[in-house]
Amino acid sequence: MSEEKEIRSTKGELEQFKESMIWLDIVDELTQLEANAQREYDIVGEPHVNDDDRLVIPNSSETLIHLGDIKGRRKAVGYFLNIPDILMQILEVKKDELRHK
Repeated sequence: MSEEKEIRSTKGELEQFKESMIWLDIVDELTQLEANAQREYDIVGEPHVNDDDRLVIPNSSETLIHLGDIKGRRKAVGYFLNIPDILMQILEVKKDELRHK
């Protein structure tokens, strides 16, 4: 059974938020986080020097775990960037449901 979501914001408030400097700053930060994660993803598994100046050659399980972690972060960034649109979509669905009752 799906839980009924209550959206306290209006469509206009969400649209205004998406144009706000706060949201734009958040988007910039998340975009940078995603770019850093992509760079990290590209070098995972490559031999590297750790903080103790020792050469580390990752093994397969370490590499897979690390790749999974990076993919999870990238997925979370994508979801977070879509939150205002998801909330507006829920409002539209509720509006349509009310019209058809």
